[in-house]
Amino acid sequence: MGSSYMEYREQGFWARDFQAEVWLFLLSEEAAGLTERPDWLDAARKDWRLQATAGFMGFVSPCLDEHLGVAPDRVATVVALSVRVRERLLRWAPAIPKTVVNGFGTGGGGPSFGGDLDTDVLLTFADAFTALVRGELTGRPGTVRAY
Repeated sequence: MGSSYMEYREQGFWARDFQAEVWLFLLSEEAAGLTERPDWLDAARKDWRLQATAGFMGFVSPCLDEHLGVAPDRVATVVALSVRVRERLLRWAPAIPKTVVNGFGTGGGGPSFGGDLDTDVLLTFADAFTALVRGELTGRPGTVRAY
């Protein structure tokens, strides 16, 4: 089971690849649902979908420095999208059905999950990701884990 480092503005946290992939897939879906998407968000959405589905074991990245920079409006947009993804996870709780989560195509295609996916581990990721984007993640870089 691979792990990847989610980094933004010299802070970050470690997560299991499947957490990052499912999160980025859902984040890309939320972004796709916006009818008036700025160019930067459309590029981020495409990249997040690729990161979620390509199978970059150990190298999954939201590329936040690239997509957000230090622009407050971009940060606010991604925080708002993250809140929506978290709410979606809560509606699935306690688990995303295996048929649904395998339909995402995360991890490089083919069924990745042999059973339903517990939402608690994704909610842990959600909280760490949102704190990272907001600049509220505590702990020395490289020491924080979302699993």
